Amino acid sequence: MKNLLLGLSLAGNLALGYTLLKKTDALAELNEKADTLSDQLQGKAEQVKGALTGDTSDKISGNLKSAKGDLKEKAADLKDELED
Repeated sequence: MKNLLLGLSLAGNLALGYTLLKKTDALAELNEKADTLSDQLQGKAEQVKGALTGDTSDKISGNLKSAKGDLKEKAADLKDELED
């Protein structure tokens, strides 16, 4: 039974992977979202580091990086609205 479930899980993951790779637009969209989230998280981390250490340059850098991620997110939302 365990092997059957493992096999079904593997088959499902392969089907999902194939579907994602087949749809390059979906893969590009996922990549954009990951890039946006990365900028936002790095920015927040720098803000926290700056707040903990009292370093204003880290705070400012974090604010800018976080804002960059927010702008990317808003641009993607606008792009989606225009395509619909």
